[in-house]
Amino acid sequence: MENKDFVSTTNSSLVDEKLEIKAKEEPEVNEAPVLDTQNSENAEVVNEEESDKNSKPKKNIKRLATAYITKVAVLSAVATVLYFFARFPIFSIPPFNVLDMDFSDIPALIGGFALGPVASVIIAFIRCAVKLSTSTTAFVGELSAFVVSISFTLPATLIYKYHKNIKGALIGLVVGVLSNAIISSLSNYFIMVPMYAKLYSPALMEVRVQFAFMYGLAFNLIKTVVCSVITFLLYKRLSKILHL
Repeated sequence: MENKDFVSTTNSSLVDEKLEIKAKEEPEVNEAPVLDTQNSENAEVVNEEESDKNSKPKKNIKRLATAYITKVAVLSAVATVLYFFARFPIFSIPPFNVLDMDFSDIPALIGGFALGPVASVIIAFIRCAVKLSTSTTAFVGELSAFVVSISFTLPATLIYKYHKNIKGALIGLVVGVLSNAIISSLSNYFIMVPMYAKLYSPALMEVRVQFAFMYGLAFNLIKTVVCSVITFLLYKRLSKILHL
């Protein structure tokens, strides 16, 4: 009987020891998946935060590009309307009565001040490109208008880009007026008048000097000075809605 009791006691103690060992081992087995789950959740959160940070600059770039295109398009439309409908001759004496005063450089100047010099070139180009569809000068007039326009707006807006204050605007406009006077006179003398003469009337070559350095120079000075004054008065009122 004692041997049986000893055996049963021994067996029961062995069973208890096995149960204790299993109980100690079970928490260790269950802890690993919990840690893995927590690590994966943390990694997902980090990845989401990084993707949000990377997507924000892309959204801002798209928004700015859309705003830039929209504003350039609106200013180009205004410039085109002014170019078509708000024009009149300054001189009544032929052949100088072909020099029409218009105000289409104002949107190009305002756009260049607010959006950068490239915008002024784009606006002038779109305006002239639209006019090509109704050209009566074999595109010579539109080419002349584009050259004369950027010779005025590009220097003015370039200077203002690096000196964004009233003084910078005034200096830019003065430089633009002078640049336009020089480039337009040389362009008329060496390119535009000869092209007109070849296409329409050789007699124009007889008044080439007067066209380029007298009537043409006076016309461009009047036009650029008037556009400069109007732009200077309007820009501050419009700049808030045009800036990106």
